[in-house]
Amino acid sequence: MKLKRILTATLMVIMATGAVFSMNAANAAGTYNISCKNNAYGTQHGSDYTSIAYVYNTSAKVTDADLGLQYLIRGTAGAYTGNDCVYAGSADTNGTAVVAGDVARLAINAIVGAVSNRIDMAYAAANSGASATGLSFTTQGDGFSMSANKLVGGLSFWADYGNSGIENTQTYTNVRIDSMNFDGDASSYSIGLDKVFGKALVGLVVSNMETDITTTFNQGTYKQEVDTYGVYFAYKTSILQIDLGTGQGDSKITTTRQDLGNDSIIDGTTTADIDYSHARIAANFIRGRFTLVPSASYRTMDMEIAAFTDDRKDESLTIAGDGYLFNDEDLNVGVTDDAISARSVTTETVTLGMKLSANLGKLVPYVDFSYDSEDTTRGAFKAELGADGNSGELQSTDYSESMRFGFGLNFMLGSHVTGGLRAGQVSGRDDWKESYMAGNLSIGF
Repeated sequence: MKLKRILTATLMVIMATGAVFSMNAANAAGTYNISCKNNAYGTQHGSDYTSIAYVYNTSAKVTDADLGLQYLIRGTAGAYTGNDCVYAGSADTNGTAVVAGDVARLAINAIVGAVSNRIDMAYAAANSGASATGLSFTTQGDGFSMSANKLVGGLSFWADYGNSGIENTQTYTNVRIDSMNFDGDASSYSIGLDKVFGKALVGLVVSNMETDITTTFNQGTYKQEVDTYGVYFAYKTSILQIDLGTGQGDSKITTTRQDLGNDSIIDGTTTADIDYSHARIAANFIRGRFTLVPSASYRTMDMEIAAFTDDRKDESLTIAGDGYLFNDEDLNVGVTDDAISARSVTTETVTLGMKLSANLGKLVPYVDFSYDSEDTTRGAFKAELGADGNSGELQSTDYSESMRFGFGLNFMLGSHVTGGLRAGQVSGRDDWKESYMAGNLSIGF
């Protein structure tokens, strides 16, 4: 009988303990209301174990002499460790380490697209004498542009706007499996002022680009605004045309991501310094109404991102509800923010392109194609702090090449109104989808 009572009591203790400590590792996030940076989580801090940790339980009737509250446990050798924090990987990585390289690529493409097409537009207007209205128009791979030629003393003012939808399509299952998955859009505008000196063109350009990206890999967001200013120069002979430019600027970056321990939002804000340059050579072959323009170009952008701090939310000192885990020191939960190191990203692209257009009077349809070979800084995930046994872990994408297909239609309504419509997409870039649409209506005075 004595042995039976001992076994029965032991079984009851095991069942009661199991009911309170049913700590499913895969469902740890939010269960205990503590940050991954709270020492109570234990081993995700390496060898830094908390000395005392508690799980609050109103029915346990175990009272701590110092704090006067009820606890189920008062451990002295460490505390619960959740898989969400230990195996965070990419999910515990700030977006700047993953997304910034692609943003630099989008920014340089927007700037160069605007400047290159403005140069083409200026020479086309000069060659055609299309300036009874003083207006000309063109479209490009990431937007559209318009200009009012010969405003004052041969000066021209132009404006450009574009929008792109982007998506990294790496497989995403959950935050415990590393992935680079994200999607969003980028909108940009450029304004410029230039002047023709014979066969040469010299100009100034100011550009802005804003991105709004959902970073699925860390359940957060990434927003970056890029402001640049630069100069450009072009020279055209009867067939060949060369142009180049350079500029610099700055940027503001705002990120969010989820603390996998308590589901609160982690905020980060930083800045970046930017330098860019580009060069192109093209040839124009005209046969009747048709023009064929092969080209080769190079563009690059460097982005120096400043170090900053990811702000984790301070946890409430009020413990309410069974199952919440925390550490002691008079309820000093010990949450620390994350120090994010400075980061440099670069994107370089060599492009071989071809454009075919048909001059039909008031309508000018065209198609274009280009092949891009690029070297863009790869994303960098935080190292996982434990082996989770997953076979589906993914490395960040190493982009190397892509192709762009586009088509458009420029038109003129009367002698003072011009416009255009266009669409296109980027294909062949690993784990990537990108498409764009644009249009314009301009009025001459």
